[in-house]
Amino acid sequence: MSGEPGVQATQTRQLLLAAAEDLFAEHGVTAVSNRQICEAAGQGNNYAVGYHFGSREGLLQALLKTHNEPIERIRQRLVDDLGYITQLRDWLRCLVQPQLEYIGTATRRTHFAALCTQLAVDPANTALLYQEASRSPSLLRILDGLYQALPPLPQEAITVRNLMTQNILISTFADFERSRNEADALDMRSWQMFSEAMVDGLLGLWLAPAT
Repeated sequence: MSGEPGVQATQTRQLLLAAAEDLFAEHGVTAVSNRQICEAAGQGNNYAVGYHFGSREGLLQALLKTHNEPIERIRQRLVDDLGYITQLRDWLRCLVQPQLEYIGTATRRTHFAALCTQLAVDPANTALLYQEASRSPSLLRILDGLYQALPPLPQEAITVRNLMTQNILISTFADFERSRNEADALDMRSWQMFSEAMVDGLLGLWLAPAT
């Protein structure tokens, strides 16, 4: 347990998380050392990451949680707003919109989607990304509703389309985030049309006949 006063410890954790996110986005997760994170966060103690998070995995978990908590609130809101009769499009919107709304309405540039992309292609951390996702009760509800709304498909088609959907979501969220970060001014509404276009595309993927 940290011996620092609570406020100071919280501030130090926030500085470390912000520094880690920026460095990971620029250089990649595996290329950044804990010492570099401490230096970027203005911490004289090069062991501050281990002190506050226990390990590199603990740091990544805390970083994902920082973003996933507000995303979960958006996701739960969308699920709560669903009517009694739902269609595949409704569930796909619940799957797509939370991340885009979170990124698109942020008051600063974000690197969350870029971080997820890096974790998804890093064998040492891929499981961590999906473990965090599996802790979302609303996401599990969305996936259950999505599968129930599907037309009859062979299991092989479902398996392949699941994989395609995961890759599409991760890479397209990152593309949207990058485009928004590079814009001259942050557009708080840009995510809405983008979200609907993504839903249209995924709807076509899941409704395509299996041959």
